[in-house]
Amino acid sequence: MKALWNIVSVLAVANLLAFALVGAWLVGTDRLDKQRVERVRTLLGRTISAENAESESMKSESERMKAEGIAAERMAIPPIPAAAIIATARLAQDAELQVDLRRQRELEDLRASLLRLQAGLEARETELMAQMMHFEETKRLYASIEGADQFKTALSTLEGQRAKDAKLVLQALLSIGQHEQVVAYLANMDEGKRSKVVAEFVKHSPSVAADLLERLRTRGTTLGREVASGVSKDAQRDPNAP
Repeated sequence: MKALWNIVSVLAVANLLAFALVGAWLVGTDRLDKQRVERVRTLLGRTISAENAESESMKSESERMKAEGIAAERMAIPPIPAAAIIATARLAQDAELQVDLRRQRELEDLRASLLRLQAGLEARETELMAQMMHFEETKRLYASIEGADQFKTALSTLEGQRAKDAKLVLQALLSIGQHEQVVAYLANMDEGKRSKVVAEFVKHSPSVAADLLERLRTRGTTLGREVASGVSKDAQRDPNAP
């Protein structure tokens, strides 16, 4: 028993010496002084649970103070007057009304443009139909004049006359308004004979000769050009036209 006690005493003394040496080393190397010893004592004087509770309390207090600061800032902002809110709402309504009015005007302008275009197309279609009817009527007139056997007989008889006499016959037809008949005779007449007859007109009635030559030049082409021109213009106005 005494031996055990001696061993314990030796260990205790050894530990005390070790602590003393450690403390001396810490003091000698400027790692330990009275303030640090006091802080260590204070730190070890509190339990870990108490320290955690204090930390949580400080955290809650910080969050509370932060929330109070935000609330105070919001309270510091002056409220928007009701009149300003109403004025802003009216401005927004006026802007929407202006947009609606502008869209309505645009729709009305588009509708008016479409109506004008439709009216123009209808007028052009009426004009084209009239030209085509005139063209067909003239074709029938030419066919009735030149297609009959009597016309061929009359033409043959007229070509057998002297140029002077043939000119007198044609002059008589012109005097009663048979211009198309005269032009038809000249157009179907032999070229040499026609030149002689026209020369007779030139001698006595240059203006009549000029009119007959112009009618011969444009015979059967004027109406065709008018109808073709009408179709071309309609195609340009209506991109969907065939």
